Amino acid sequence: MSTWLRLQIASPFIVFPALFLAATVGGAYIVWSTVDSTAWRALTLFLCLMHVICVGVGVSIAVDRELDSFPWRRMVTVVLFLALSLGVVWVREMVQFSPTGVTHGSGL
Repeated sequence: MSTWLRLQIASPFIVFPALFLAATVGGAYIVWSTVDSTAWRALTLFLCLMHVICVGVGVSIAVDRELDSFPWRRMVTVVLFLALSLGVVWVREMVQFSPTGVTHGSGL
């Protein structure tokens, strides 16, 4: 497979996860000091790790000179990690906006 074709295939698998990584890091930088939840911070770091892995797999598509066939597995890996990251974002937002100190069954 030619270098140009590998770069064309890899470019969306590098750009989109890199944009998600930039948004996650930027949002974490802005909100980090206002959120006191350790779970939210851990999920944010895990989310950054997922996006870094996606970018790394995308870069591996571009730089692997021994790649002879279409890199389906690597592409599916990136798409799967991006889909899973949406679930992590959903859980993180639930953790961030969950009410703290609320007792259930107040007896009134």
